[in-house]
Amino acid sequence: MHNLQQFASSPNGDQWFLLTDEANQQALVLHKANEPSGGHQTQMPVAEFLNQKPFGPERSALISLLGVGDDSADAIQDSYTSASL
Repeated sequence: MHNLQQFASSPNGDQWFLLTDEANQQALVLHKANEPSGGHQTQMPVAEFLNQKPFGPERSALISLLGVGDDSADAIQDSYTSASL
């Protein structure tokens, strides 16, 4: 994995990073949970992260970093796909 870039953190210590999987060049989101909750790390494709509800401030931070539009109220734009990124 490379190009690790933090784009959000929460007051409780959780952190979110954008990274690229070197094997397939897929953009992923890495979530590092805070130490008191176990410090677990999870990864998911960017499109899956952006479509995960409920939407939180970390989603807005990633949208801002990527420079993609977000109009959750628009029925036509009901989800992100890898093509929209």
